[in-house]
Amino acid sequence: MSRTHSPTDPPLTEADMQAFADGNLPPERAARVRKYLGARPREAERIAFYRHLNMQMRDVFEGAFAQRIRAPHVDRARAIDFRSKVRKFFLRRIGVALLSIALLVSSVSGWFFASRVSTEMLDATAVMALMRASGQRDAGAAATVPNDPHAADLAPLGLRLVDARTRRPNAFARIDILDYRNADGDAVVLVSSPAPFAADKPHWSAQRVGDARLLMWTADGKRYVLAGRATTHGLMRAADALTTR
Repeated sequence: MSRTHSPTDPPLTEADMQAFADGNLPPERAARVRKYLGARPREAERIAFYRHLNMQMRDVFEGAFAQRIRAPHVDRARAIDFRSKVRKFFLRRIGVALLSIALLVSSVSGWFFASRVSTEMLDATAVMALMRASGQRDAGAAATVPNDPHAADLAPLGLRLVDARTRRPNAFARIDILDYRNADGDAVVLVSSPAPFAADKPHWSAQRVGDARLLMWTADGKRYVLAGRATTHGLMRAADALTTR
């Protein structure tokens, strides 16, 4: 039987076969193994199976190692995506809140401007109410005094309340009109409207519109205009009484 190695070379062992399957055998020793396996097909198939199995195991471990290397990048990408979603969520919520505030401010401001009666409109209403009252006969019936400290019973001053009504320029605004008569039957009209943001001006100021005199003041969130002819008795005393309550 022919020898596969010289007497000075150590014999091949199972460890040599496994090292050859792993690819870790030195070239001279690997050449001996290949020569040995070339004469033994069954042994060659066994070592080939080991080599194939080792390659599969290496691929599995290398894939797991590469996945561990990529994992921080994947986690970082997921963290960035999470932060982006959180940012979008809060931005959306902030946008909805700002829109709600804007709508609320718009509604409040719209209500304020719709319910506001300008001083010019109040003056014009006073003049028209005075003209209307001056053209009517005094029916002699006394009206109920409204619950308004600036429109109390002026009978001690010689003015009798004969009519009380409300005019609405629109759905939100209102103007209260009180019609008084003095002993001579001359008309004195007090008009008022809510002015919640107007500064108080408790002392009356006057202006003339033709032969009519308008006495104006602001108190307790309302504007007032007392109108009468310049020659009407009791007009000035009524203004003084109403603004010193």
